Amino acid sequence: MLSKLPPDVPQFFGCYIFKDAEKKPLYVGKAKNLRARLKSYFLTNVSEKIKSLRREAEEIEFIATNNEWEAFLLENNLIKQFHPKYNVLLRDDKTYPFIKINLKKSFPKAEFTRRMIKDNALYFGPFVPSSYAKKNLKIIQEFFGVATCKDPLDQTRARPCILFEMGKCLAPCAKGKISKENYRKRVEEALLFLEGKNEELLKTLQERMKEAAENQEYEIAANYRDLISAAQSLKLRQSMVIQSSGHIDFYALWGNKGSYSLESFTLFEGKVVDKKSFSFEDVELEESEFWQTALAQIYINSEIIPDEICVSSDFDGIELVSKLLSEKKGKKVKISSPKSGKKLSLIKTLLKNAELSLSFETKESAKLEPLREILGLKNPIKRIECFDVSHFQGEAPYVSLVVWEEGKFLKKEYRTFSLKEAKGGDDYGAIKEALFRRGRRIVEEGKALPNLILIDGGANQAQSAKEAFELCGAKETAVLGLAKKEEKLFLPKSSQPLDFEKNSPLMLLLRKIRDEAHRFAIKTSKKRIEKNRLSSPLLSIEGIGEATAKKLLKYFLSTENVLKADKETLEKAVGKRSAKIILKWKEKKEISRGEKK
Repeated sequence: MLSKLPPDVPQFFGCYIFKDAEKKPLYVGKAKNLRARLKSYFLTNVSEKIKSLRREAEEIEFIATNNEWEAFLLENNLIKQFHPKYNVLLRDDKTYPFIKINLKKSFPKAEFTRRMIKDNALYFGPFVPSSYAKKNLKIIQEFFGVATCKDPLDQTRARPCILFEMGKCLAPCAKGKISKENYRKRVEEALLFLEGKNEELLKTLQERMKEAAENQEYEIAANYRDLISAAQSLKLRQSMVIQSSGHIDFYALWGNKGSYSLESFTLFEGKVVDKKSFSFEDVELEESEFWQTALAQIYINSEIIPDEICVSSDFDGIELVSKLLSEKKGKKVKISSPKSGKKLSLIKTLLKNAELSLSFETKESAKLEPLREILGLKNPIKRIECFDVSHFQGEAPYVSLVVWEEGKFLKKEYRTFSLKEAKGGDDYGAIKEALFRRGRRIVEEGKALPNLILIDGGANQAQSAKEAFELCGAKETAVLGLAKKEEKLFLPKSSQPLDFEKNSPLMLLLRKIRDEAHRFAIKTSKKRIEKNRLSSPLLSIEGIGEATAKKLLKYFLSTENVLKADKETLEKAVGKRSAKIILKWKEKKEISRGEKK
């Protein structure tokens, strides 16, 4: 525990690092004057967060720099490296789907990607939501015949896949099916479609549709009709458009020291393609420092740097952030606060959203205050992780996890635990295994623990969760069970529920979180059923894995053809060992059928 400022702190630019007993960084900060800044941590009237930091810290390391820029750069590199638990760790993992076509290839394919790299390929997008990219890939394949699969297009495949037989691919993977010249023509047509140069394309397609209809080829005519419709709707209308080019990110900040709400719009070529919200409480940063930290951390791990950033207010250090991002992007990134025009209009919209968001989150957190008092928690309940145990067709159970944080469901953090030890019907074992794995990972990665674990169940299920989390050393987290039938809230091992009205704001919020966990579990179950339905019977053969099953289906096209294949053909497809396993399985199957008869 640190009770006073070390005597040897210099009055220079630099960074400081609070470290625990194991030398692990707890907090990284920067200052123009290290001594003056660190003094503020040892004042009498400081926040609970600083008191907690001082209790955990055993030493302070400082690194002097020549100027503010070096301190700013060093701070961000240290945060990126160590992810200290007391820093504002703001990471935006946004990636946008694009369609990539590399014309340098002999037989170019259309590919779905979320990474734009400097490889001289053509990238079309971004597509928001990502389903638009997938729909357009399907159109490119089905109507233009351009390949979108993962197979190498080197004409070495012995026979094309079923899509060629269906007339939905030109099979550049197989020898002799199409020449480079003819395939390139189809690729060029697909490029016209993706570029939105539709007039010439539409004229050609309309002529082909008319010709097919006159020849009574109605299916072909319908395909052209669908392609015309897709080409016309490729450029989706946007309700918010400004006359601009390139990639611009807009940010608006609402709040003051302690609590902030940050809202953002992302524009590509003048179209709003994404919206993000971030919220923070107990932040020990003034507004200018917060802007520097937030923007640096959003982009320091990002592969996509915008051409321009518009913010709701000017701040000290704006040139430092601009320099950091410009160096990362390789060209100037302008950061400014719009004073007029449509850019200012977008900022005003974001500011209003940020104000409403902060107000809403405050109200949501307030609903949990009665529970915090009963549980004796020092800090407000900001993060709840809710677990639901489900069963799939009588097999071992699995556990679904949803995360609620400060008024929002964090869907990117949802998880499903496929259990290895718990048996079917053993809900307590399932909870223990999933909660132990979850708690161990959080502790190992040094991440913040949830304030509350909510279990879909009663007191006994809550006790199982509590025991599992305590085994990981995560004793600070409160655990409750929310029983479905009675809609009552139970402490671990308690026979009596907590005294909250069923339809109180608190209970309605907790039921909403529990119901979201149940919804996610049902969705997961449906996916598993669908996967089971679509999985090949070949995977049920002991000794035949997914890779071999894929080889068999690629070679024979169907399970039925595999069953008909002789020894020599099987050996040619997958080798002697796998062929022997399949023949033995076929023999057993035939014997079994004979016995049934």
